[in-house]
Order: sequence, then C-alpha cells, then structure tokens
Amino acid sequence: MKFIRTIALWVYNNLLGTRAAGIYMLVFAAAIGVATFIENDFGTSAAKKVVYQAAWFEILLYLFCFTISANIIGYRMIKQKKWALVTFHASIVIILLGAWVTRYNGFEGIMHIREESSSNTFLSSETFLTIDIEKDGRQYRVNEPVLFASLGNNHWSQEYMIGNDELEVKVNEFIPNPVRVMKDDPEGKTTLKLVFGGAGGREEFFLQQGDQKMIRGTAFNFTSQYYPGAFNVVYRNDSLMMRADRPYTYMVMATQKVDTIFPDGEYSTLRLRSLYSDGESNFVFGDFNPSATMAMESESAKVKNESLTALDVSVTLNGSTIGNWVYGQKGLQGRTVPFNFGDKEIRVAYGSRTMELPFSVFLYDFQLERYPGTNSAASYASEVRLDDPRNGHTEDYRIYMNHILDYDGYRFFQSSFDQDEKGTYLSVNHDFWGTWISYLGYALLTIGMILVLFSRSSRFQRVSEQVKRLKTSMTVILGLVVFMTPSLQAQHKNLPDNTVNASHAGQFSRIIVQDHKGRMKPVHTLSREIMRKVARKESWNGLNADQILLGMLANSRDWQHVPLIKLGKHEKISSMLNVEGERASYSDFFNEKGEYILRDEVRRAYNLQPIDRTVYEKELMKIDERLNIISMAFSGRLLRIIPIPGDENNTWVASQPSSHGQEMINSEVAEKFFSTYPAELRKAMETGNYSTVDQI
Repeated sequence: MKFIRTIALWVYNNLLGTRAAGIYMLVFAAAIGVATFIENDFGTSAAKKVVYQAAWFEILLYLFCFTISANIIGYRMIKQKKWALVTFHASIVIILLGAWVTRYNGFEGIMHIREESSSNTFLSSETFLTIDIEKDGRQYRVNEPVLFASLGNNHWSQEYMIGNDELEVKVNEFIPNPVRVMKDDPEGKTTLKLVFGGAGGREEFFLQQGDQKMIRGTAFNFTSQYYPGAFNVVYRNDSLMMRADRPYTYMVMATQKVDTIFPDGEYSTLRLRSLYSDGESNFVFGDFNPSATMAMESESAKVKNESLTALDVSVTLNGSTIGNWVYGQKGLQGRTVPFNFGDKEIRVAYGSRTMELPFSVFLYDFQLERYPGTNSAASYASEVRLDDPRNGHTEDYRIYMNHILDYDGYRFFQSSFDQDEKGTYLSVNHDFWGTWISYLGYALLTIGMILVLFSRSSRFQRVSEQVKRLKTSMTVILGLVVFMTPSLQAQHKNLPDNTVNASHAGQFSRIIVQDHKGRMKPVHTLSREIMRKVARKESWNGLNADQILLGMLANSRDWQHVPLIKLGKHEKISSMLNVEGERASYSDFFNEKGEYILRDEVRRAYNLQPIDRTVYEKELMKIDERLNIISMAFSGRLLRIIPIPGDENNTWVASQPSSHGQEMINSEVAEKFFSTYPAELRKAMETGNYSTVDQI
C-alpha cells in the first residue's frame, strides 16, 4: 500500500503537478510555433504528420488534460467554492475533449454542383489509397486512409487475403510536385523530351527508343519500323531523323525561321528546340540525350492543395511483384493505375474519396458580385434547394459569406466557384458533437474569465487599483510629452486644392448609414472604419475622416492621386506598382491603358486555398480590399443613407444600388440626392459658400 502511495505521489508531483502543467504549456506553444514554420515551408500535410497528428503531440494533450483535472482535485477548488477557477479549468478540459471528438469522429470535404443540377456526394479532404481487386467475377474495394507528406516516414504496407490469394501493397516513396527528368546512364536509352503548350500550361512528355505513344492526339513512333499516320522518329549515325505522311511546318525558336516539310517517303533531319505543327497539334522537341534513364524528382517540397504528388507503389500477388508510379492530389479523386498479373488485375489510386450524403443539394443559381474598377470578386452566393427523401423534407436556402446551411449534423459553407460562374464549390463539414462540445467549452471559458476578472480577491482587481493610482501622474506626463512634441499636423502635401469644410462634414457625419451587413451607424463611425482599413489612421494631413470621405465623393479625380492606401512592407508589391514608400495612391494601381496592375496576382492569390497563402498573398489580398473600398467611396456606394419605405428587408440604398445577387432596388430619392449633392458640394468647396449643400 505504501509503495502504491509513493508511486502515486511521484506521478502527481512529476507528471500532474503545477510545474508539469507549465512545462506542457511551454512544449505545446513551441510545437505550435514549429508547426507554423513547417506548414509554411512544407505544407499542411507535413505539419499534420510531424506535429498535429503525431502520437507524441496527442500524449502531450492527454497529459495536459489530466494535469488540469488533477489540479482541480488537488487544490480542492470545488470544496473551497472557487467557482471561477473551476469553470476556467473545466472549460479547457471540455475544449480538448471537443478537439478529440472532432479528430476521431468528424470529417469534411468539398462538394461541386453545377447550375440546374443536384449532388449527394462530395470529395473528402483526407487522402485515401484505394485498392480495387477483381476475382471470380466479383469486385472488391479497400479504402485505406493515409497521410503522406514531405517530412516524416512515408513507408506504408498492408497485406490482404483475397480467397486463396495473398496480396501485399507497399508504398516505397512519396514525391511531392514530381517531375520526370533524364539522367545520364551509359546503359540507358536514347531519350527525347517533347513540350506541349495549352490552356493548362506547359506539359512535358518523354519518348524513349522503342516507344509508341499517343500524346495529346498525336501518335509518336520511336522505333526503326515506319508506321503510317504517326510522327516517326529514328536515331541513325548519331543523328535524329523524322518522317510523317502529312505536311509539317517548323519554326526555329532562336531565329524565328519557318519552313515546311512535305511527305516524300524519306527521312528528314529532326530539329531540336523548333516548333512543329500540322495545323492541329503544336509541339517542341526540347531536349535530347543519346543514353539516359528516366528518374522522378521533386520540383518543390511544399505540398499545396493543388500540388500533384507521386507514390512509388509495389504490388505483390502470390510472390510476384510489380512496381509503378501512382499519381494523385488532395481534393481530387485518384487516377487508377493498373497492375496486371496475367488473368488478375489490381488497380490502385491515390487521392480523395467520394463520400455520399443521405440527402441531395440542388443548385438553382450561382451569383457573383464584383468590385467596380478592379473587377475582383466582392461576394458570391449559392441559391440551393435541399431534398431529403428520408422524410420528404424540401427547403430552399441561400448560402453566402457567413450564412451557412446547417442540416442533420452537416454544415455547408460557400467555398469557391467555377470560372464560368455556372457552378459552385461548397465546403462540407460533419462534426455535430465535436462542434457543440467545443462551443460549450468556449462558453465556460468566457464565463470563467468574467468571473476571474470581477472577483474582488483576484489579482486582476489588485492590479486595477494600482493602475488607477498611476492614472493621474501618467496623464501629467503624457500632457508634457504632447506639449513638447512638434506638431505633425502641419504637413499638407499631396492634398487636393479644395477640401470639404469641417463644419459641413460634421453635419453630414451625423446622418445614419446602413453598412453592407445591415448594421445601422452614423457616417462618423463608417468614415473612421474606412480610414483605419485603408490608411491605418483616422485622419490625413489635418483633414478628419468625414472630410476625406466627402472629398472623395465630390472630387474623386483629385483624390485618386493622394497616397492614402497602406501597402505594408512587402517590397515585391511596391516594385510592381513602381512606387516608393509605404503608401500608394489609387491611380498607382492602374497603367496607362487603365488596366489593374495587380489583377493576375490577385486572382492567383484568391484561387489558392487559405492554408496555402503565404505572407505575400495575404498582404496582396488586404491591399486589393483597401483599393476596392476606395473605389466604392469614390462612387458613393458605401453611403447607403436612403431608406426604402415599406421594404420587408429594411433595405437602405446609396448612389448605385447593390443587389448581392438579388433583385435590384432603385430609389427615386437616392437618384435625385446623389445626382445633385456631389455637384453642389464641389461648387461649395470652390466658393466657400455651403448654404445650399447644408440645406440639401
């Protein structure tokens, strides 16, 4: 009994005590920090494999959870009625429990639906190795959940018994972003690299002596025997020759010289780095090696959502082994690769798994609204119908922004859309219990923090009293500092010649405006929100936010050249805009033809999954948002100050009605006000007489 007591005491003091809890918190914080760097350099899958889903990390969380529970008991918090501390500690245990339920019970994926069609399936966010076996006329399928990454051990193997047949599947190597390359090998084959271009970008293919391949609709024959209808290539006397039974033009890339090869029954010299075309297919023989073998290498170690990956898979059936490369990527169904064993065929695929819903979702319409000027996506929504045949339930929903479809434990979020704007991608999440357990934990955490803050015996209250005593002396010191500091408001450079009178701007600032979320606020609040978002300050060279907002409305041409927009510290963006310093004007973002300079880069950033966006892409998206806010300020679209009488949605409108995919709402009052007021305000700014605009 004494021995057990000694062991229990040792465990409590060394593994479950307050000191141990501190160590666990430090290790946890360090692990999260390291995982962030891993995720940035190697992708989310590497961070999951090495940290988040590693056994050691799970043990760390178990120990932390046990430590918190042991402290509640050891310090007799319940007995001493320390309800604030009990609530605070218990909330952490419940949040960790919710995370555990989410990991082992929840799942998510992406559903794609085209307009006027429905779907009851989605692709999992997790990756699977799918193995299909056909035996005695029956089909067998095995879905093995796998996690391969640029870091960690990627060797995987599993054995199966299919009747009397012994089957073993092995993954020997994982290569992210694979590219095939030619390697010098004295015992290798003569190898040619072909390059095709198209909408999908540059694609590379390889021909080795002895190959007969159909590539992008063109038959290639690299054997000594001539085949009609093919592009025939031979290697004779250290020279490459070609022959075809239809005319081909070729253009030498270096000199741009163009010539035509007509079919005459003879072989002609094959020219490297020249563009060959028969009117339908275009390709270039980019490289050549007289003796090479093909190898697979990684082009980049970071695995993004759109990254293609390759697995070196070997399949052994009854002692006979075949190896092959299996390609796949997250978010797409795997491409099947056959392994032929005479009368038996094993097919292996790697990628996302198709999962079924107990109901279907029909897409009526996908709606996209763009920012004026930059044409970037401002908001998008999906009008859908949910059909559940189990209980005959049918209901229409509108999914957009933070408005989700929540049904039967499934949650659907608006994720992305097709380029032709005729289809939508919905993020699907199923984690009913994990979500609600976590919500309960967060609620208790909030209550615990409030109780701790307002408890008279808490350290917070003692510190608060000390702060109050210091308040008077700090006020005096700050006053002296302000008095002795030279005024920074004397600078008035880069401002339009005429600005809005502060008195009139103050009157306008008291008008009530409706923001894009339907919230009501005075213009005074909206103008300062805009300035904090765009310029990271509430005033500019002596002008307050209300004067600036009205100046943009009345005199947009001059304000387009004021360097208001905060760029941040990413040098690449400043270089693209050809500006110096940390701010740029609206006009800096457009070239002489009026084209948005950052358009392509912004589109690329928005097309990336959030987890794959680097600091550069995130900064780019923030700047694009600031630019679009300025554009809406110029047009007056932010000033939704005119209510629509009797509107069931309590809609207020601005100078240009915004539909967000719904029926356009027009107002005669808004049309008259915004056609008159900006012009009169511009006159008042020039003359100094504001009586008319005050009356308006």
